[in-house]
Amino acid sequence: MKVHDSTDGRKTVRQWALRGYLPIVGANGVELWANRNYQDSYVYYSTEEVREATPEELKEFFRPERERRNALAKRRRDRQRKLREQQREEEQKEEKRQIIAEAVTPYIRKISELKKIIRSLTEDAPTTDGSKTLVIDTETTGLDLEFDELLQVSIIDSDGNTLFDSYVKPSFHDSWTEAERINHISPEIVKDAPTISDIIVDINSIVCHAKEIIGYNVNFDINFLRSYGMILPESVNIIDVMPAFSEIYGEYSEYFGNYKWQKLTTAAEYYNYNWNSQPSGAHNSLADCYATLHVYNNLFR
Repeated sequence: MKVHDSTDGRKTVRQWALRGYLPIVGANGVELWANRNYQDSYVYYSTEEVREATPEELKEFFRPERERRNALAKRRRDRQRKLREQQREEEQKEEKRQIIAEAVTPYIRKISELKKIIRSLTEDAPTTDGSKTLVIDTETTGLDLEFDELLQVSIIDSDGNTLFDSYVKPSFHDSWTEAERINHISPEIVKDAPTISDIIVDINSIVCHAKEIIGYNVNFDINFLRSYGMILPESVNIIDVMPAFSEIYGEYSEYFGNYKWQKLTTAAEYYNYNWNSQPSGAHNSLADCYATLHVYNNLFR
């Protein structure tokens, strides 16, 4: 029976171990409340129920406690290291932001003038084949419109003809590890590619008379291209296949109160698209154009 009473010199097994003693074989001890709040009870041993322990026995007794303490310390060190790494990554990203901002600032006043020049060069130019419906896709160094850069731009028409396809050499990035794992575009691949300023006029000559532009999460691609000087006709109709397919797929999110957006690969496979039908693989922007057109045709035609 648990009682609260004077310990009369009794100690818990840990208290005895701290003094160099351990219970003898067959010692039962007495279970007592640890305090007057009757919250916890422990088994207490008298001096007659303990013996002097060897260093090896004490080491073994405290081993689980030592391991728990070491494990906690390791988890704490791991958390601290992870926080330091995250902080370093944020600092490095901020440094790159500042470098880019400093490099771009002198040219901000020229942006509107450059856009006027681009428009004057392209607004009267015919499209490559007279196509009015285009499918556009890009690959980038990341998802940040202000920080990341283009790596590839691809445009096809509604008949599947390739109108434009080019890798793009970034101006400020020399690596993009996370994006490379997805799009497989390495710095080596784009080292001799044209910069976006070299090809933006060609892109504008294709899109300047477009009536419809189709894409998968297409606003992402359009916003990137616009930031580099792409000019779209004011009346162009932008068709984003992603939200339209999400309703067909029907995976509803209670959290967002809407249908969950699906990856292009999911949409393409839903309509039995054969990725091997084109020479380039998934996540290459040209391949994604063909897959997007396939999904679009199944959705709307």
